[in-house]
Amino acid sequence: MNKGLKIFLNLAIFLLVVVFFWYVILMTFSGGNAADSSGLVEPPFESAYAQAARFDLPDEIIRFELCDNKLFVLAGQSVHILDTEGNYVANFSVEPGARDITVDLDKIYLLYPSRVEAYSSDGRLFHQWEACSELSDYCSFTVGGGAVFVTDAENKNICKYTTEGYFVRFINSPNGFIIPSYSFDIAIWNDTIYCVNSGRHLVETYTFDGDYISSFGGFGTTAGSFAGCCNPSYISFTSCGMLVTSEKGNPRVCSFERSGKFAEQFLDGKMLGSGNKACEARTSDNKLFVAVKDRIVVFSHILQ
Repeated sequence: MNKGLKIFLNLAIFLLVVVFFWYVILMTFSGGNAADSSGLVEPPFESAYAQAARFDLPDEIIRFELCDNKLFVLAGQSVHILDTEGNYVANFSVEPGARDITVDLDKIYLLYPSRVEAYSSDGRLFHQWEACSELSDYCSFTVGGGAVFVTDAENKNICKYTTEGYFVRFINSPNGFIIPSYSFDIAIWNDTIYCVNSGRHLVETYTFDGDYISSFGGFGTTAGSFAGCCNPSYISFTSCGMLVTSEKGNPRVCSFERSGKFAEQFLDGKMLGSGNKACEARTSDNKLFVAVKDRIVVFSHILQ
């Protein structure tokens, strides 16, 4: 390589490095807001919510549920039951390894990688069943319509059981489920199943019989779309049926109409304080309950 060409290549590399560091500095001092095609920087995010309280737990929260004005929190090897003011109602110990918790009537269900357990409201284990497939790796579950719907990251499907544990059917996505990192949440509103297809940045809907209805979402960095390798991470519903999504990477909590139309962003990463982790969120009246590490943080809506 002649001397002139070598100087040219070194200069080109130097200029690329300078441009990269200039971009990093620009993003840092602009609060991470990218400019759009017109060159204008997006305005800073303003939330309609403000932190009102926090409830500390003895261990990092795995999952939690909000039902009948009670918080059912799976943390460590225990289930903690609190009221919405943070007062303890009860708690009981469980086997290690549980991944999700849900509540239906007076039953508390826990999900493990290859089994489901059912407890009474006083913490008594009265029923359990094993996975219907070999090598199952269960992620999340929900109960509705007299059935339990479980997502399986290994077999990339949804398993439907009766609440007594009898296998009913597999539900497969016509798009093909892609689940890179256990982001495979599922929820029910009325008679419709909503399931995350995180590798495709979609939320898919199904009937209780497993028939595919539709999907919405797509890749993007702005609120209303889903970025990263696998978002959304968590989904839930407000009391009026708005879908609530939670994302990781650039954490935020947003809401959508059930049709998939974006409604609003509730919280951003700065308010969540979770680093790059997603935070499960539940709503009650004008409050947001969010699991952040080892605490439930309560945000109240700021009335205009």
